[in-house]
Amino acid sequence: MARATLLPPKRSLSSAAVASSLSNCNKNQNKQKYAAYAFAAAGVISVASIYTRHIRHEKVSSLTSAKESGLLSRNKVLSIIETTKRAGLMGSTKSVKEELDLLRKYHIENGYHGGLIVRDLSQPLFSFDECNDAKTTDKMESECNSSISEDNGGNMKSSAEHGAYSNGGNTDKDMAQRECYYLYYEIKPNGHTKQEIFCRGTTLLVDVLTCLQSWFVYDEELGCHVHHGFKKHADRVVEDVLPLLAKPSEFSTVEVSGHSLGGAVAMLVAVKLKKRGYRVTNVLSIAGPRLCRGYKDRDILERLLPKQTIRIENDLDLVPYLPPSGVSAGDKLWLVSDEGQEKAFMLPKLWTNNPINSWAESVLLNLKLFETIWNQSKTHKIATHVTRLKKNLADDINN
Repeated sequence: MARATLLPPKRSLSSAAVASSLSNCNKNQNKQKYAAYAFAAAGVISVASIYTRHIRHEKVSSLTSAKESGLLSRNKVLSIIETTKRAGLMGSTKSVKEELDLLRKYHIENGYHGGLIVRDLSQPLFSFDECNDAKTTDKMESECNSSISEDNGGNMKSSAEHGAYSNGGNTDKDMAQRECYYLYYEIKPNGHTKQEIFCRGTTLLVDVLTCLQSWFVYDEELGCHVHHGFKKHADRVVEDVLPLLAKPSEFSTVEVSGHSLGGAVAMLVAVKLKKRGYRVTNVLSIAGPRLCRGYKDRDILERLLPKQTIRIENDLDLVPYLPPSGVSAGDKLWLVSDEGQEKAFMLPKLWTNNPINSWAESVLLNLKLFETIWNQSKTHKIATHVTRLKKNLADDINN
């Protein structure tokens, strides 16, 4: 007699379980799809990179090295290297006092005999009346120490002794967004006053936020469109430094330099001072980002900049490519890594501004994305620029 086997009843899946199963399935499919997209994008970038590197290598090979071009004299090379070193002295300490000590030590050891003024624009300029007031608070004492200088004898002075003014009407929010710089001044035996402004690079979070304000606005004073964040920075530096400078005359000159963010700000500070009658003779931007909206704006800016305006750019440094829609100004001292060889080229603005040579400014052709990202922390540093400049322009310099 056959026996009947009872099978367990089939369980029906709930709607929630079905939905969960479908969701997991969709997630897996999406992951696979995104992975495929990423792989395809990497493949396209790799193929494009091989193609652009081949074109770039041919173009770079046709250039004459900066050392052989004769465009830079021996003295000019040494001056560029020294200014680059001095532009990188800020941003490594935690207080203005420590900053001044570091700057003082470097300048004394290297034969400078002028005065130094360090400005921390997170605090306003002050007057002695404010600092000597019996009701002065600890905060004001901090403000009094935020702008200090040193004369030729090594004695610290307040910037009020150099014509500074009180600017206490700013809000804390405004002051926290201000840039930092230092001013070196020296009166020569012939009565000529040499003044050098060094703008600090990206150091604080607010500096990063300044760089991210990368839309372009019209500067009525300059008559061209420039980077919004850099314009605001430059306006504040100019406002702050004016009381510290000697009055414009044929016996006083101004030079402006900066690294990274400070490089772009240096160019704008230079043209704004020149607009006010100052004799700006030299501008040096090291690894500075792009600051103009277009070629017409660049042309206007270059007419205002002094003849001796140089921007040093490392092709493995991402910053000079930013923002990609922007345009740089001035003669270009280009540090290039091409097929394992390090080279340097001096490209005058008349050459780079020629449409035929626009490839030298092209982000797509020159940006080596993978190497740049991998080496960014090194290639953007002042020390790297100094080493490359010595190697490619003055290899007989040991220190």
